[in-house]
Amino acid sequence: MNYRIGQPELLKEINLSRAFDILKSARILSRPVLAHQTGLSRATSAVLMEDLLRAGVAKHVGLGDSTGGRPPALLEFNPDAAYALGARMVDHRWGIVITNLDGLVVQRLDIPILNHTPEAAVDALYEGVKTLMATVDQTRILSAIGLGTPGLVDMEAGVIKTAVDVNWFEVPIRAMVEKKLGLRTFVANRGKVGALAEYWHGAARNLKDIIYISIGTGIAAGIVHEGKLFMGANSSAGELGHVTILPDGPICRCGNRGCLQQLISEPAIADRARVRLREGGDTILWTMVGTYPERATAEMVFQAAEQGDGLAGEIVVEVARYLGIAVANLINLFNPELIVLGGPLGQIGQVLLEPLLEEVRRHAMAYPLSVVKIVTSAMGPDAGAIGAAVLVLQRASELIFGDKH
Repeated sequence: MNYRIGQPELLKEINLSRAFDILKSARILSRPVLAHQTGLSRATSAVLMEDLLRAGVAKHVGLGDSTGGRPPALLEFNPDAAYALGARMVDHRWGIVITNLDGLVVQRLDIPILNHTPEAAVDALYEGVKTLMATVDQTRILSAIGLGTPGLVDMEAGVIKTAVDVNWFEVPIRAMVEKKLGLRTFVANRGKVGALAEYWHGAARNLKDIIYISIGTGIAAGIVHEGKLFMGANSSAGELGHVTILPDGPICRCGNRGCLQQLISEPAIADRARVRLREGGDTILWTMVGTYPERATAEMVFQAAEQGDGLAGEIVVEVARYLGIAVANLINLFNPELIVLGGPLGQIGQVLLEPLLEEVRRHAMAYPLSVVKIVTSAMGPDAGAIGAAVLVLQRASELIFGDKH
């Protein structure tokens, strides 16, 4: 009996979700157009439109063209009717954003994590979210938060399985955050949510198959297929950093040898630069590090290469060679339309593109290579936090309408 009683409300919620998605995509539409696109009657479409207006996600913008009767009322999507929270953890700090329904940042905040424990990270997140929420109309904030965290993440369970760079294992981050913040929580790897940010309103808009490669302390690939983030059987798809490139290469913390992460991550590039500096040689890196090779960073190497420095350029070419092998394999396997280099290092990797493309052309099959573009991300440091907010935005209609019927 309860199932039969619940059916009309469930059907209305489904129809509202469809109407919300259609309005968001069309931006402006009329009741006849909504009825046509949903296959529902005009009367039912009129009820749905009233619900959209009451929720604030639609607003009247005048009348459309008449087809013989009264001109139809036009509704416009209102992206500022609700806000989403997203946070990305990197370098022992949270980057937190509030976005509108289009994923555009309304407010942002960086907040440090005072020590390396999961509990300290959740406490810092709580303080940052509380501070940020006070800057906007809190009644508009959807009752959820998306998180981009380090490590291998079980999205279904909301558990960080392993995050070796912060020495976390089996951390029930979703449960911890939901208890502390009182918000429904969605969790994914911080590199992989970057793919959602690019797909939502970055370089990948209007594309269906893209791959986002985050290059930072680790390497991860976010794979969007047919407009959806592909996570695999247990959320571990896209662990590009642990693809073997050199079978006899340096040992990785995962136990394997020659992982891509050990060859092109920020620490790996910095280590390579320090070795080359200790060997001597004429390079403008000395002006950046003084007399201390240990000060060298991957960012310095890229900056020096941009200025035409020979030693830094050789390191970049070596990085391109290893990354190019991995990218060519991704092209052959997934046939994407676009590959975006992002993360702290990837987004400043313009100097990497030319040698990377040369290496990719050497290894990728010509036919899948013919349709793919490789670019650097233009979204900046907020990409991961925006992508985390998209985890919420993907469920916006459910969060807006799900508890109203």
